Amino acid sequence: MNSNTYSSEQSTRPVGRFAPLVDALAAEDLDRLPDVALAEQVLVLRQQVDRLEGQWLQRLAAVDARGAAGADHGTQAPSTASWLRGRLHLGASTAASAVRTARALFRGPLTTTAQALCAGELSAAHASVLAHGTSDLPDHVAAEAEPILVEAARRLDPPRLRRVLGHLHLVADPDGASSQAERRHGRRGLWLAPPGRAWSPSTACSTPRPARPCWPPWRPGPPGQRRGPPQQRPAPRRRPDRTRPARPGGRPAAPDRRGPPPADRRCRRG
Repeated sequence: MNSNTYSSEQSTRPVGRFAPLVDALAAEDLDRLPDVALAEQVLVLRQQVDRLEGQWLQRLAAVDARGAAGADHGTQAPSTASWLRGRLHLGASTAASAVRTARALFRGPLTTTAQALCAGELSAAHASVLAHGTSDLPDHVAAEAEPILVEAARRLDPPRLRRVLGHLHLVADPDGASSQAERRHGRRGLWLAPPGRAWSPSTACSTPRPARPCWPPWRPGPPGQRRGPPQQRPAPRRRPDRTRPARPGGRPAAPDRRGPPPADRRCRRG
């Protein structure tokens, strides 16, 4: 069948069946549900959402492979990620991450991860961690380690799964992992930039390129060397007397109504 004669009604027919189910969930009165049923619905819905996420990534990989991004408007988009940003208003990093994950799962070596995601055994976050963590590895290495990684993803959360992938990098490519760690170590630091100069319109985020460190580099001198002459403290100032100056013409000044100094007061009490 020609793709140009395939009607939009036929293309959206399977997807349109979800609308009545979502409407039924929205119309359900949660106050009448018991605690057990409500907790079970939370778990089941999360699993089904992950399965739908897998189907969405599968279709995204097909759109990216065909170059069909923008076909909904009869145009050719510059890239699949830019099409997602324009149509779904996704961020640049989110759109690029989705395309990268879809390619690794459905057009790359992570076929077992794709099957586990579509079956609801893994979450979309776990699949994204596996896709990004194995992107620097050769395809045969990622394919050999995938069964172990999928089994670890079933038991661990995404942060701990990243640690497993870091250990895999150390075992599979120790030189590359060491150079990558050195690059990360060299980029560490606190950077400050003037307002308005670090804005990048392409990524819509601040970049540290025009910035400079907020502290000068520390260069220790030889041991025993003093950095400068010792500074002397200024001489203490004398407190002015509380007597008022004499008036012009030699007339005596009026007495101070504030009373004698504190020292004289102590002497009088003693």
